[in-house]
Amino acid sequence: MIDCQSCGMNYDENEYGFCPYCGEQPPKSQAQDEEYLLKKEKEPEKSAPGQQKKTGPANKTFKFVVIGLAAVAVIGVAISAIFALGSSDVTVPDKYPTIQEAIDAAEDGDEIIVDIGVYRENIDFRGKSITLRSTDPDDPEVVDSTIIDGGNSGAVVSFRSGESEEAVLSGFTITRGGGLLISGGSSPVIKKNNIEDNSAEVGAGIAIFDSSPTILENTITGNSGFWGGGLHIEESSPLIEGNIIQRNNAEYGSGIVIYSNASPTLLNNTISGNSSDQLGGGVAIAGRSTPTLEGNTITDNSAERGGGLYIEDSEPVVESNIITGNRAARGGGLFLVNSLSTALMVIGNEIADNLASFAGAGLYMEGSSPTIEDNVFIDNISERVGGGLAVNNSAPLLLRNVFESNEARGDEGGGAVWVSGDSELELEDPDDNVYTNNTPDDIFEEQ
Repeated sequence: MIDCQSCGMNYDENEYGFCPYCGEQPPKSQAQDEEYLLKKEKEPEKSAPGQQKKTGPANKTFKFVVIGLAAVAVIGVAISAIFALGSSDVTVPDKYPTIQEAIDAAEDGDEIIVDIGVYRENIDFRGKSITLRSTDPDDPEVVDSTIIDGGNSGAVVSFRSGESEEAVLSGFTITRGGGLLISGGSSPVIKKNNIEDNSAEVGAGIAIFDSSPTILENTITGNSGFWGGGLHIEESSPLIEGNIIQRNNAEYGSGIVIYSNASPTLLNNTISGNSSDQLGGGVAIAGRSTPTLEGNTITDNSAERGGGLYIEDSEPVVESNIITGNRAARGGGLFLVNSLSTALMVIGNEIADNLASFAGAGLYMEGSSPTIEDNVFIDNISERVGGGLAVNNSAPLLLRNVFESNEARGDEGGGAVWVSGDSELELEDPDDNVYTNNTPDDIFEEQ
């Protein structure tokens, strides 16, 4: 056996006169050359026409050249197929020049993979159960560089034909339009996208109507609208989990608006640095809605009322959240109004370092009867009344809360709790709340 000096393949030189893979002649020694010439001299002349052909070395050589070329061809086809398979993963722009053309050609169950680039279009999933993704949704650089640019002409991506949870959008930067529109009973999965610098009157980042999508691990930032800079959720029950919702702006609900019998679940999101000119810097909840907010970090947001959360005429469960560093005139951390049901529950939250220029740095309530249980109010400061909690025309139930180092700087006081004359504070007997180092006092009840 020898190795071919041309292609490197191994073969039996006694069986083959040359490499059967590429046709290369092996080098011969002088003795081999002399033996070959003697054999040639002893060979008879070529057969005349019509006579049987010899099967001598020349024909044997030709036979193996054909075999070798065929083998090379097979190997070449196999290699070409492998490389073709790898490149076929990218659908846009390799197979279709635009994302919408790829969607239009797709069938349920298909996956469309989009290469890095800027795609200036507004796309619609058209009710299809397909996956649309970048080449690597887990790589932030790929997500940053795979851009769908809506050209400031409406929703950049639309799900409005009852798309199921089998419709997936993942790994894009979605910008310069109306963000995402999800309506018509749709329930797509939106994950690991950047949704940024969009503008719309309602839901500049994501607008959800009568639908139940799953919104996972997205960054929703720098969007601007009138209702819901980051998200607007209306008559819907989405799951909003693990997202970063930051630096959005709106008149109402800069981070998120939850409105009109909506019942979303918000889990483990970071809602920070959003700014509202009116209500709900972080989150605004209204219109008989019943959301659950659990495990979220709501920080450094600002508004006229409800820097962190604004809750009106609704019954949310606000549990185990961190609500810190928010600012407002009333309700630096939370503002509750016209929510008379005890089903409105504020349980087990850390409410700290919030500021109010007028009342209720930690929490302000008006015309409400919430259950306030197992929370920690710490280091909240009001320029006038209610460092930790301000109660106006309300009847809350306070159970096992900790009020520590809160401050009210006005003459009326209420370092921990300020209570108006038309309110009724419901406490256990004896009071099971804990009060420590509040200034100038723990509880001030207006006469």
